[in-house]
Amino acid sequence: MRWLGRSRWWAGLLGAALWTACGGSSKPEPRPAVEDPPGTPAEPSGEDTTPPPDDGEDPPPDEEDPPSHEDTDAGTPDSGTPDSGTPDSGTPDSGTPDSGTPDAGTPPDGGPVGTGEPVPPNAKDWRFLGAAEGAPREVLGVTEDEGGNLWVAGGEDGLCLLRPGEDKFRCYTLADGLHPWAAWKGKDPAPEKRYLKVIAVTGGPSGTVWVGYQGQPNCESEFYKAPGEFEDPAVFKSGDADRVLLQSDGSLRVVHYDIHSVEHTVPGYGHREKLCTVNRIVWDKQRNSLWFASNHGLAWAEPNYQGGTECQDPAIRAANEWVYIYKDSAGNETGRETRQRCKFGVMEHVHPAIQMSDDASEDHRLAGDVWGVAVRPDGDVWMGTHIRSSRFKIMTNEVGHVGTGAPWNFEMARKQSEEKKYKANRIDIWPDAVAEPQVPTKEQRKDDLVSDLVLMPDGTVWFSSFAWGLAKMTDAGVVTAYYLAGDSDRFISSLERDTRDGSLWIGHRWGRGLMRMHKEGEFVSHNSVLGNLAGLPIWDIQTVGSGDSRKVLVAFSAYRDASGNIVHRGAVGIYTGK
Repeated sequence: MRWLGRSRWWAGLLGAALWTACGGSSKPEPRPAVEDPPGTPAEPSGEDTTPPPDDGEDPPPDEEDPPSHEDTDAGTPDSGTPDSGTPDSGTPDSGTPDSGTPDAGTPPDGGPVGTGEPVPPNAKDWRFLGAAEGAPREVLGVTEDEGGNLWVAGGEDGLCLLRPGEDKFRCYTLADGLHPWAAWKGKDPAPEKRYLKVIAVTGGPSGTVWVGYQGQPNCESEFYKAPGEFEDPAVFKSGDADRVLLQSDGSLRVVHYDIHSVEHTVPGYGHREKLCTVNRIVWDKQRNSLWFASNHGLAWAEPNYQGGTECQDPAIRAANEWVYIYKDSAGNETGRETRQRCKFGVMEHVHPAIQMSDDASEDHRLAGDVWGVAVRPDGDVWMGTHIRSSRFKIMTNEVGHVGTGAPWNFEMARKQSEEKKYKANRIDIWPDAVAEPQVPTKEQRKDDLVSDLVLMPDGTVWFSSFAWGLAKMTDAGVVTAYYLAGDSDRFISSLERDTRDGSLWIGHRWGRGLMRMHKEGEFVSHNSVLGNLAGLPIWDIQTVGSGDSRKVLVAFSAYRDASGNIVHRGAVGIYTGK
C-alpha cells in the first residue's frame, strides 16, 4: 500500500509485516533489525536494488515498507532498518519488520523518455488518455461515477476529472478544496505543512467520488511519541479521505473523513490516531457503506456523511453504543455512562493479527496493511492484509460477550477476526511453516503481502500478492489453487472481475504488465497494444457497467528514477472490447 517518503517507506519492496499494538503504555521501545526470511522474492537479474534517496524521514514504524505507488525504481525486497514502534493507544509492539515485496520494476522499454512521452495510439477496443488530454503525470487510481464522470487519483497533481463529452481533464488541488488533513484542537496545519497526494478513488452517485490520500511520513507513529517529544498534528492528522461532490459550475464541495477514534469511544482504548493512508475504497451501495483499506487496518464510513461529530444513521449509532463504568480507587462502581463508537462518520479499525511471542498481550501481535476488500452478498467483508486475511463479520457476527450480536456491531465483528479463539477466521493464504496456536519465528514466516482481492459470484475469492502471485480460495476459507508463481509473474498489484463475462483482470507491479484470465489457469496478455505502458505499475483496475456496455478502467502509474523524478508519465486505459 507514494510520496518519496512513501517511496522509501515503501522503499525497495514493501515490508509486508507490521508489528502492531493496540494498547498499553505510551513509551516507545526500539526494535532490532532483522534479515529477510526464507522465501523472500529473488532480485530481478541486473537490477539496481539501492532504495532511492528520500527526504530524511524514517519509515513509519508498525509497518515495514508497504508497497509504494511512487516507489518505481528497479529493485527487490530488502529488510530495511526498522525504527521504534508505536501502539494504537500506548506501548509499541516488540516486533521487528522484515520481509518485503518487490519494487515497481524495470524501466519501460526505451528507458527514460521524459514527462512528455505520448501514450500509445488508440487501438481496437482500447482508448488511452495521457498528457495530450491533460491527464496527471502519474495515475494511481481510476474510476467513474454513475453520471459517467471519469475521475483519476493523480498523486501530487491532485484529483483529475474528465466529464462526458469533454476532451481535457481538469485537475483539482488544495486550492479547489481538497482536504487531506483534519484540524487538531480547532486548528488547521500551516499552509507549508499541508501535503497532497491523491492515491485512491471510487465513484458513487452522479457527481460523487470518494478520495483517499496518503498521509505524511511517520503519520502512524507521530501521535505516540515518548513523553516530552513534540507530536506534530500536521503529521498525525494528515491523509485520510474526502467525500467530493461536483457542483454545477464545476467547483467541488468537500466533506472530510477524519479516520480516528476519540477518547472513550472504543471500549478499552483511549484516543487513537493510527489510520492515515487510504490504499483502496469500496462502496457498498446496497447497505450504504464505505470501506477504507488503510495502512493499519480496515475502517467503515458513511457514504453520505455531511460533517460533524456524529454518524447520521441512528441504527448504526444504536448498534455501537457501549456503557462505560466509573470506579473509585477501591474499585467500587460510582457511575455509568453510555458512549458511542460511531463518530465523525467512521468506525475504526480491524486487522487480523497473529501472536509473535509467548506474551499474549496485544503488544506482541503482528498485522499488516489492508489492500484487499470485497463485500459478500450477506454484507460481511473479506479483507486481505500483509499477514492474514479474514472475513469481517459485520452483518453476521455472533451473540457473545460484547453487545447483542446485531448487524453493524463493529466491536463484536472485530473480535471475531482478532481474538485468539477465532483462529479459523485468520486465513494464511501463502502458509507459514507453522500455524496457530504455534508462534512462528522469523524464518518460519512467509508473509502473504496481499495486494488485492476479488469475490466471484459463486463465492470463491481470488487473492493477489505483491510477491507470491495469485491464489484461489473457497467461500469457507480454504485455498485450493495457486497460479503465476514464477519469478517474472508473481509481482501482482491489482485485480478486477470483469462484469461482462466473469474473467479476471490482473495488473502487475512490474514484469508482466496487464493480463486477463478467461478460464482458470489460462492467461492472455494485453501488452501488445500497450507499448511503453506495459512496463509501468498498474495500481488500480475498475469496471463500470455490465454486459456489452461495460468498460474496464486501468491505471498505469509512472516510472521514477532513483532521485524520484518522473521519467515516464502514466496514463489511463479504457477497454471496451469483449
